[in-house]
Amino acid sequence: MRVRPSRWASALLAACTGFAALAMCCLTDQAAAQEIVYEEEQIKAAFLYHFATFVQWPEAPPSDGVFVIAVLGADRVASELEELLPGRRIQDRPMDVRRLRSIDQLQDEAVVFIGADASSRLPDVIGKLEDRPMLVVTETPGALKDGSMINFQLVDQRVRFEISRTAAERAGLELSSRLLSAAMFVDSTSAVPALPGVIYARGAPSPRLQ
Repeated sequence: MRVRPSRWASALLAACTGFAALAMCCLTDQAAAQEIVYEEEQIKAAFLYHFATFVQWPEAPPSDGVFVIAVLGADRVASELEELLPGRRIQDRPMDVRRLRSIDQLQDEAVVFIGADASSRLPDVIGKLEDRPMLVVTETPGALKDGSMINFQLVDQRVRFEISRTAAERAGLELSSRLLSAAMFVDSTSAVPALPGVIYARGAPSPRLQ
């Protein structure tokens, strides 16, 4: 599906220089005035990459370790990540993507994305994670109730996301206020739902955890 990105999705994609054509479209005033259309999977891959810059894990990983995003049930998103991640680093760690055939193959990846192809068994899949310190991202309606931490939704043909801060904190993860402010909804017993916002401006450096 091709979707029209919201302003903050466009800002994220503009920073993803690996998508050279997309970045060029966003870096000029002329292109900014045009209607730019991205593949849904490209937007989700860009978000997955940037989500990690807004998360603090409970333990510092080894400096020579690889920062891995695992993908289950979303081959097209995995393919986009395989193009985006080479040469990129997070927390001074090289990045990689790992495709899973089963959640039982999950090891110590920092982020796991559970796609629509695994939605029919989502409660069981998330249940096997046992509050492990990894960011769980999904794309299934109602997934926050099943234990997802960030869940993609399509709203008016735009990729948006909702957050369960409760689920993240239960796993020992701390989410930046900038990430929370960009969500269309935040499920938390200690906070009101956040309004949509701009994560960072076009042309700004990659955001860091506050």
